[in-house]
Amino acid sequence: VDALLARPDFVDHWALKWGDLLQNSRTRLSDPAMWAFREWIRSAVASNMPLDEFAQKLLTSKGSWRDDPAAAFFLVSADTNETIQRATQVFCGVRMLCAKCHSHPFENWTQADYYGLSSFFNQVTSKPDPAGAAAKDTKAKVVLLNLAAGNTVNPRVSAAQPPRFLGGAEPKIPAGDDRREEYAKWLTSPENPFFAKSLANRIWSYFFHRGIIDPVDDLRSTNPPSDPALLDALTQHFVASKFDARALMR
Repeated sequence: VDALLARPDFVDHWALKWGDLLQNSRTRLSDPAMWAFREWIRSAVASNMPLDEFAQKLLTSKGSWRDDPAAAFFLVSADTNETIQRATQVFCGVRMLCAKCHSHPFENWTQADYYGLSSFFNQVTSKPDPAGAAAKDTKAKVVLLNLAAGNTVNPRVSAAQPPRFLGGAEPKIPAGDDRREEYAKWLTSPENPFFAKSLANRIWSYFFHRGIIDPVDDLRSTNPPSDPALLDALTQHFVASKFDARALMR
């Protein structure tokens, strides 16, 4: 097993998996940004970057692909809605799209939950990359933060919705702070009921063609695991290993 984990093929395979999950492609990104993001993902896999650190770096990235290739994560999204849907589906295994317009039909997520997540990410904006313009690269952009941006308005109540974690807690974040940092800390906390479980389940599915919870991006109370004890054991091992993907696979 250790010999297999050390092979360069392992890095190629899992870099491709993560590239697919994070939607790295020329559709939204300039060619240089796409290749830089690809190499950043590949380097993270090759160095066995813990997946909590991997998620934190992605979700708090900013600048151009030259300074921080992980910023391409935000450039893939057309807007804040796409960002929160991608982030929750990949790293929590939760589908939030339904809650944008009404309460989720199969789970207890509401519009307050949806727009509470949006308030963590609506400070993110972008502008054309001047260096890209000089090279006639129309897709080249830079990720910026508007720290003065207020919270997202919940259309149901026509009022600003404070940032809200999945589960209902609303942290007090000082004005002018990067709200994504608070979200990333919550997301990757060992106590988070979504992060470790969803990733353990997702990695299991790549080996056995089906998640213990299936589909792997639809964790909810009405879609229980086929073997709760197994998923709990894998999750606990993943947390104890400090989110080491190779240790989980081994």
